[in-house]
Amino acid sequence: LADSFTPNKAGNVWTVRVKKGVKFHNGRTLTADDVIFTIQRILNPATKAIRAGSLSGIDTAKLKKVDAYTVSITLKTANVTFDELFSDYAMGIVPVGYNPASPVGTGPFKFKSFTPGVKSVYTKNTSYWRTGEPFVDSVEIISLPDETARVNALKSGQVDVITDLPNSQVSTVRADKKLAVLNAKTGAYVPIAMNCLKGPFTDVRVRQAFRLMIDREAVVKQAYSGFAQMGNDVIGRYDEGYNTKLKQRDYDPERAKSLIKASGVTIPEMELKTTDEASGMLTIPQIFALNAKQAGVNVKVTQPSDFWTGWPGASVFAMDYYINRTYLQGATLVYCGGDYSKETGWSNAKFEGLIAQALKTSNKALRNEIIADAQEIEYNEGGYIVTSFYNKLDAHSAKVTGFGAGHPSGNSLNNFTLRSVGFTA
Repeated sequence: LADSFTPNKAGNVWTVRVKKGVKFHNGRTLTADDVIFTIQRILNPATKAIRAGSLSGIDTAKLKKVDAYTVSITLKTANVTFDELFSDYAMGIVPVGYNPASPVGTGPFKFKSFTPGVKSVYTKNTSYWRTGEPFVDSVEIISLPDETARVNALKSGQVDVITDLPNSQVSTVRADKKLAVLNAKTGAYVPIAMNCLKGPFTDVRVRQAFRLMIDREAVVKQAYSGFAQMGNDVIGRYDEGYNTKLKQRDYDPERAKSLIKASGVTIPEMELKTTDEASGMLTIPQIFALNAKQAGVNVKVTQPSDFWTGWPGASVFAMDYYINRTYLQGATLVYCGGDYSKETGWSNAKFEGLIAQALKTSNKALRNEIIADAQEIEYNEGGYIVTSFYNKLDAHSAKVTGFGAGHPSGNSLNNFTLRSVGFTA
């Protein structure tokens, strides 16, 4: 929605110019006022917006409308990647006076109805700002949580597209010429979070030991049927600054035993909490529990009904899931006092200094070097066990075209680009 989103030389003042002629679903024209309203709404504690922390660096007292289509955003500290924050799915621009009970946006489809747990219906936005789009008249999203029912609905023609195709069903769908698979390599990951503020993970040697207790090749093969890439306990897999020089961490139960012995920490039976909300969240814990026995550690996998109660920070040892983000986005979200940093409670002054430095470094090559240095610290001391980055698997009728090759964000259907979807005879 922006024609330009540019920083000053220091990276602490950004000027945003929105496109002219863009209309909201209620017929109102998008202006600078809507951008300011959206930012203020996200930052309003009463809204409980999930990305409020991401925008906390904005100096709201200096948020200024320059003209009808231009906004000046002043930051408390420089951030040369500030524009990337607005690529997040939770940063949609809404009109002044927005009421979530009657959703209004600028997208290709207009809200018609929503029945929780059943379906939602959207109709074509005939005033959409991209000429000629969208290509379909309506979209109906049906809730089918059961994997078998979802695949059968696609096979029978009840639905045209499904998200989250089970790994085990890929070959079956591919064998049907009437169907197609969308296989996207993504930076989405299902980490095991070790709470560094609670025993036994206050000792870095214990964290290092636990990272050696799982066979990552087995995770790729067993949890994802090969539709994943091995992780190395560092987030941000597809960031340009991703440190590929770090030695791949292997399964080494003997070394894990040695580290635990050196720490002098007695490891009790560990409860590894999980829930079934993302691919691998049930299988990876089972693999970890089996592997950990070889290192002399007993792990009990549980699925508590109150899994998310007190999150982040309540659990000692638990699963989670994240979509792909740039490294600096991810690091400021899950570390450095970000929204989810309490999950591991990991803090390292040198690491946080490097992240702060990277956020002020406009030279991309130099910024990537700083990111690589920060990742080395995360690799050695961090609180996540990142075993893998899983592919996003969706499926659709061969008659439906326009999804592309997938999206590294890990969101469904090439990042939900339904506006470009079409049908062939």
